[in-house]
Amino acid sequence: MSAKRKLGEIQKLPTGKTDEADIKYEDYICQLLASLFYPDLDFAAKQSRTESGRLIRDLIFYNNRSIDFLQEIHQDYGNRQLIFELKNVKTIEREHISQLNRYLDSGLGKFGVIVTRNPLSKAMFGNTIDLWSGQRRCIITLTDEDISLMVNIFESKQRSPIDVLKKKYLEFRRACPS
Repeated sequence: MSAKRKLGEIQKLPTGKTDEADIKYEDYICQLLASLFYPDLDFAAKQSRTESGRLIRDLIFYNNRSIDFLQEIHQDYGNRQLIFELKNVKTIEREHISQLNRYLDSGLGKFGVIVTRNPLSKAMFGNTIDLWSGQRRCIITLTDEDISLMVNIFESKQRSPIDVLKKKYLEFRRACPS
């Protein structure tokens, strides 16, 4: 299926769990990101469980370190793999950020991404800044608008969709205290 059609399916979904919209959202986002990020991020693993089975990470990519941005993420945050937490919610809450933060404790590195429908509130963005300030953990978000931009870039072949991830990272770091 084309990236634009998959994006259209995502945008039609309501937020929340009505009619399994949360499961469909995760499925569609996983398929779309696997295509958009290949080959720089590869070997996508959906619903990856820890050995104990207690933690389930929504999406993990192997970091090929094939471009400067991914090399920087590996060097600065220790990410051989990148974790993406997928949230089909209207508003990200503190618990969503804490959940991803716990996954960053598991030896996968200190950089993670929340994919959600809307931008973070000012308070939740401040929470991510506090995590960076206190623990040097980087949690960025990709919204429907960002995913749409990634699809347009992918379809036009002007740049790599991973540049949107890089842009979000740079915006986050510029908001962090020095």
